[in-house]
Amino acid sequence: MLQRAATTVLVVLSVSSLVQQAGFAASERTTALVTIAEANARCLIETKQMKAAQAQDIATRFLTSKGVSDTDRNEVKSAPGYGDLMLRYIEEQGGCEELVRQLR
Repeated sequence: MLQRAATTVLVVLSVSSLVQQAGFAASERTTALVTIAEANARCLIETKQMKAAQAQDIATRFLTSKGVSDTDRNEVKSAPGYGDLMLRYIEEQGGCEELVRQLR
């Protein structure tokens, strides 16, 4: 449990660093949370571990539990460069296969 918490902190710090480099307008915390949730969903879908609706539902519930509204989520996802940010995050995690392995 402690290792998982430490890993989560490192992931958020890594995404925060990417967010600062990209200059996103939304708060760093919100951008990091949306990026992590959407990357996880994308990789679960791409690796055929979950169907799209199920993966997106998990992402939505996670973001809601963290206080991220649909409006905030959409603002982050529609920001210029967001797609590149998410892809860099996935790449930093070792690609989708490795990201999904870490989720288990």
